[in-house]
Parts: sequence; C-alpha cells; structure tokens
Amino acid sequence: MSKSKKRIFTFISLLVPILFFVALELVLRWSNYGEEYPLFIDDTSDPNYQVLNPEVSKRYFPVEEFATKGQYDPFLKSKAVGALRVFVQGASTSAGFPYQHGGSFPRLLEQKLTHAFPGKVVEIINTSLAATNSFTVLDFVDEIIAQAPDVVLIYSGHNEYYGALGVGSSQSIGKTAAVTNTYLKLKNIRLVQLIRNWVRKAYIPSEDPNKQTLMGKMVQNTSIEFGSDAYQAGLDQYEFNMSRVLSKYQEAGIPVFISTLVSNIRDFEPFVSGQGPESALSLFQSGQQLMTSGDYSAAKSTLIKARDYDLLKFRAPSGIESLIPSLAEAHGAILVDSRSKFEENSSSTIIGNDLLLEHVHANLSGARLFADTFFESLINHLNKKGWQSTEADDFEYVISEVDSLYGVKQVKRLMGNWPFTDNVSPPEEVKNPNEVDYLISGQIPWVQAMNEAYMRQMGENPKEALRTAKVLTQEYPHQVQPVIMVAEAYMKMGDYSGTEKYLSTLASEMLNLDLMKMRLSNLINWGKYKQGIAVAQQVFSQERLPQNEFTIRALTDITQIDLGNLDNADIRANPNKYISALGALLYIKKMESAKQLNTVLLELIPQNEQLRAINKNFLL
Repeated sequence: MSKSKKRIFTFISLLVPILFFVALELVLRWSNYGEEYPLFIDDTSDPNYQVLNPEVSKRYFPVEEFATKGQYDPFLKSKAVGALRVFVQGASTSAGFPYQHGGSFPRLLEQKLTHAFPGKVVEIINTSLAATNSFTVLDFVDEIIAQAPDVVLIYSGHNEYYGALGVGSSQSIGKTAAVTNTYLKLKNIRLVQLIRNWVRKAYIPSEDPNKQTLMGKMVQNTSIEFGSDAYQAGLDQYEFNMSRVLSKYQEAGIPVFISTLVSNIRDFEPFVSGQGPESALSLFQSGQQLMTSGDYSAAKSTLIKARDYDLLKFRAPSGIESLIPSLAEAHGAILVDSRSKFEENSSSTIIGNDLLLEHVHANLSGARLFADTFFESLINHLNKKGWQSTEADDFEYVISEVDSLYGVKQVKRLMGNWPFTDNVSPPEEVKNPNEVDYLISGQIPWVQAMNEAYMRQMGENPKEALRTAKVLTQEYPHQVQPVIMVAEAYMKMGDYSGTEKYLSTLASEMLNLDLMKMRLSNLINWGKYKQGIAVAQQVFSQERLPQNEFTIRALTDITQIDLGNLDNADIRANPNKYISALGALLYIKKMESAKQLNTVLLELIPQNEQLRAINKNFLL
C-alpha cells in the first residue's frame, strides 16, 4: 500500500469514530436527552428578574439525591443605574446554615448596606451551596462575570475534602483538579451526560445507618492524615481552583473580597483521632489543660494542631488557611480577616462556642460578626470609589423568630447524627408542633412558615410580627405583600411615625394603590391632615372614584381649624367652617376628635340646624 493510501486510510479510521460520536450527540439532542443547568434563570414571579437556579447543584453531584438548593435572591436582568450589585460565593456557612434565609450573613450584610446607602439599589446575590467547594466557586465565575457585579465576596475552604467532587468525597470523580475541571467543562455534552447517568445507575449510595445527614453521606475517606498524599491533594485542589477564580475576576476588573476561615478549636473535640501523644484527641486535651493553667498562647497553637490532626477534615486545616492571604496578594484580591475578628471577640482569643454552633457554622452573634467584618471592608472600598455612606449608629440587624428557632433545631438534628455521634438519634416527638416544626419536617415551605408565624405574632406580639415581615421584604424585594405586612405591623403597634417613615418612599416608588391607601389611613389616624391631602391626590390620580374627592375635601376642611386650640369667638362668627370640619371628621371616621369638637359646638351654637341634624343622624 502506498504512503498516500495509508494516510487516507488512517484519516478515515480516525474520522469514522468522530463522526459516530458527533452523530450520537446530535441524536441525543434531537431526542431532548439530558439537561442544562444554567446558574441563573428567570424569576417565575416576575420575568424582569433573575434568580439562582434551584437545580444548579446537579452539575456537581453524581448522585442527584445529594444535590442542594441555594438562596432565593431576585435581581434585575437589566442592572439599575447606580446600583450596587454584590455576588457571594461559598458553601454552607455563607449559604446561611443552619438559619438560612434571613439568618444568613449575606442577608444581614444587605440590611446594613441598605441602611448605609439609603435611596440606593443594593443587590446581594448569594450563590453559595451547601456541600460544595472550590470546584463550584470556579465553575460559577464566568456566569457571574456576565451579570456585571460590582463586587464579589468569597468565603470558601472548609469543604475542600468532602464537598462535591472533593478528594475525600463520596461524590468525587477524579483524583486531580485538572481532571475534574475538564469534566465540568464537558458536562453539557449529552454524550458525557449519558455516560454519567450510566455510572449513576451503577452507583449504589451508602446505606450506612449512621450516615443520616448529607454531611455524613458526603464522606468517603474518613482518615486523611496531616501531611499525607490525600491531605496535599486537597491543598493542591484549593490552590489550583482558587488561583483561577481570582485570576478570572482580576482580568475582568472585578474587585474580590476573600475571607480567612473560622473554625471552632476551643470547644469542639476532633471528629476522628489517631492514637498516641500526637493524636488529635491527645493534642486537644493538652490544649484544654493549657487553657485551664492560663497559658492561652500555647493552648491556641496546640488546639490548632489538634484541628489539623483531625483525620476527618470537616474543618479547613492550616495548609488551606495559609493559602488564602498569599492567593489574595498574588491576584490583587482584598483580604477580609474574619478569623482575626472572631478571635478578638472570643474568650482568650480562642474561637469556640461563644460565636460558633459546632465545628464551623456561626451562631447568630457570629453571623452578625461576619456581616460586620465584610461591611467594614466593603465600606472602605466603596467610599474610596465615591459612594458616600451614612452613619449607621441607629442600625439594628433584623432576624425573624422562625429563622432563629429553625437554626437551633437544625443544629440539634445535625449533631444527633454521625459524625458528631455514633449513636443515631431517633426523630424527636413533637407534642404541640408550630410552624417551625412543620418547616423542619418538610411539610411546609419557609415562606408559609413565615406567613403563619406573622399571623400568630400579630395577635401575640406585633413587634415580632414586624421583624418577620421585614425579613420577608428582603426575601421578596419586588413584591408588595411583604411591604403591606410591615405597614400592618407598624399600625398594629400604633407607631404612626414608623408607618409613615416606611411607606412614604415605598408607596410612591412601587406606585401601588394599596400602599398609598395604607399611608393615607395612617396619616389620618396620626392627625397629619395636610400630608394626607397630598397622598389622597395621589390615590385620586390612580383611582377615580367620588369618595376620593370627598376625602380630599374633608381633609381640606379639617385643616381650616385648629382642633387643639379652638377659638370660641371664631366658632360663633364662622359656624359653618366648624360644622364642615365636624362632618369631615365623621367622614374619615375620627370619632373621638369629632365628639370633642361636637361637645364644644353644642355649648356655643346649640341652635344651629346643621349641628342638630348631624347629632340626630350620626352622633346620637
């Protein structure tokens, strides 16, 4: 066979399988086989907004049953002029576990930024997913850049070994970051999905009765020794992925705030320990003794070592911690030193249960501290960029009763299972379940639990109902109903000033008739009749009904007199003016004020026919 024929034969031999696979891919797509999971999808409640795709985590879990859902943070498809758009990346801590929703530190940060920049549109979009790691952070970057972020916040590192696709995870598909990232780049190819689904069918999830929670089910390698190949692989994986994350953002000119990591070393015993004096448990006990003796410096270094020697790597070891500052410096990112802030606010500067619930997740005080720490870094950056913030002395974080109780019960449930204990706790019997218990059991969604709590609180404690409603406004920023709920709670409390302050801007901005009517009603109840006229005119511009004209006329009549300083001589000289005001008070249902004015009028002009008619027909 000639050389030219051999080359043709070789070419055809190579071309045939390529054409076969191309044809197979086309057939799979034609038959609608497979899925794509974009990071963001249209918000079903308003097509002008986008939200995090609740199915996006299926990209990373070979076993889809393990897939997790993120936060609902709607943001405008077309970014508002002058808006501050912040994206958050990370895992369960930044997702807000165990409180979720209003108890997550990104939501608390949003509250503080909104307070600091009144009148500005502040969007914080949390893309954090529980049980994920730096692979997910890297995979999201291009899609986040496409949304024109002003800032990106990153808190990631604790899940590097057991998060989806991690080196010690039950959901791993490769031993190196390069292999895994190649798979992630090819994940939308239908042929790759076909092969992946075959693997899924062959894979039988662990039926270990001890592994009842997602945390437990994610573990494959329960013994990753400090300095071992698996340990180093985790460090390499983190450095490889995060270096590319920060490089991409740097090239796009997007500021990144990357945080140091916080873990419980003082009060949390190692999950799995080896044997001997250098075992994790022995080191932990030595650290405890050193604290008792008052040698806090030696205690801290010993407890850090105990954490590093913990064979079950659910807390980022020192190797990962040391990478974060160097990565930030190498790629022009801004380092947010959360660990130092937590140490400053911890007993003996050793982080423990005063700010953390278990090994890594913050309690509510810790969540506030995370928010404060990111806020300080952000505000310095934004002020340098020309954003003028207001003083935040009167600021107070708002966390709902539902989120708080949910967090407590979620942690209790988590710690009743492996790896916190070898004895699986049976489900707790609840004798008198409330909305939080139904939420925990999955019988109702979060929003229903919040609405039910609100209705109960309006009868028991309107101040708590106000907190619940305010959290709902943050969850659904472009919906009117939560705003109405806030206003109702203010009015229930008799806080006319608070109601007006809240509605004065929103009612006009949202151009909502119900909000305008609520504002009008509040101003009338407050006795602010001149302000009420302007609002009534706004209502009239949207709702052309005769009673609107009557309301404006009534409010105008009332403003002609001073109810607090009635002039007897003027009443006798101009009785019609006061009788008109009396009728106006009756019309707007200000009965106490009407009765007070009527008493005076009966004394001064008892023979007035109009006054007699009003008393006969309305007051008597």
